[in-house]
Amino acid sequence: MSKEQVVVHPHQVETMMSDWVTAKILSSPAVTRSTSMSAVSIFFEPGQGHIRHHHPDSDQVIFVISGQGEHTTEDAHGKQVKHPIAAGSLIHIPKGSYHATFNTGWEPLRILALYSPPGPEAHMRESAEFKVIPVGDIPARG
Repeated sequence: MSKEQVVVHPHQVETMMSDWVTAKILSSPAVTRSTSMSAVSIFFEPGQGHIRHHHPDSDQVIFVISGQGEHTTEDAHGKQVKHPIAAGSLIHIPKGSYHATFNTGWEPLRILALYSPPGPEAHMRESAEFKVIPVGDIPARG
């Protein structure tokens, strides 16, 4: 693990875009050399979200910065449970737990997703679903 402190600004990293989200990987082994955690700033467009999925090897924490939405978890019996979320909400998703997040508001739902250990952010970057916008370029839809 690196002992060096690192400050990362959004304009210093590339932007990841899909039809439903804009994201910036602010911490990963490639960005900060951290091997214990990663962080991704994510904007869900109004009416958009991600499908039910899980991270088999990483715990995840989601902190809602702004906007409102709905987060779906599963109880101990596998039944889906929907939770309203808004600015200040924190969601802890244990490794292997299925979940989904959806923007129910009129403005972007802005979250910070943390993963421990890193890995899910690398899968996002490698996915054909996402377009990588180089550092310095302005992301645009369409």
